[in-house]
Amino acid sequence: MLATLQPSPLNLWRDRLGGKRRSHHQPRPWGALGYLANGPVIEHLIEIEKLILVVLYDEPFGHGQQALRLAGYSGKLTSQGVQWGGPERCHFFKDLRLQPVRDGRGLRLDVASGDLIRLGLALDRTVECHARHRLAAQRPLRLPPLWAGFRPADAASVVGEGPECAAACEQLQISPAQLLNEYRREHFGLVLYPLVLVPQHSQQAVAVFADLDRYPLRHAFRLSRPSDELTGSHGPANFDLFNSRFRPRPPSPAKRQANRRAYAFAAR
Repeated sequence: MLATLQPSPLNLWRDRLGGKRRSHHQPRPWGALGYLANGPVIEHLIEIEKLILVVLYDEPFGHGQQALRLAGYSGKLTSQGVQWGGPERCHFFKDLRLQPVRDGRGLRLDVASGDLIRLGLALDRTVECHARHRLAAQRPLRLPPLWAGFRPADAASVVGEGPECAAACEQLQISPAQLLNEYRREHFGLVLYPLVLVPQHSQQAVAVFADLDRYPLRHAFRLSRPSDELTGSHGPANFDLFNSRFRPRPPSPAKRQANRRAYAFAAR
């Protein structure tokens, strides 16, 4: 039998983006979100600290140029609840438009990061498909469902509260206690409940898990202003998939003026 040779991540990048220029074009009004697991996924569950949400979108940066932004963020349980992303939880901040190189640093991907390159290219195809076919559905960004894990002794005092819990109880005509009993599950010695049903108990949780059972490997969402639409709240969680400790600081007015002069001179 002949072994089938798979193209390298770099060759895949060259086939998809090599030689293409996206200067002087309007950013596509779509973003795409996927994920990478940085730890074990057991029974479709993974701790939010070990799940990397990977976002891709077009980002203008001056003189008609635009980056193909590829950034990854994890989650964490904070004193305010669950927080996805933000500068402290940004794992990488890249420009997929730049050719990956060995030991890539800064905005350039490392050619050895094969899974990330493949995911980035798949996300770009997802955005391009929606942009090319002018799909108009207002699809919002989706985050994975969350489960809060409690020690058995603490789980006994957990009660269902909040608007989502009340709405589910009204629809099913059952009490909050019955609703929690329906959703209760055990995972490595912890008792788990959907965080959306017990948001007021988040600080008692010893772990929070993302549920990947029905969460898409990647999906597109409408995006016009990344700085606004990649930050906000989603159920019991806040998210910031825009800000990063790796994001270059905006240039000073004097530096911007010098850049404009240099660009005008180079364009002659």
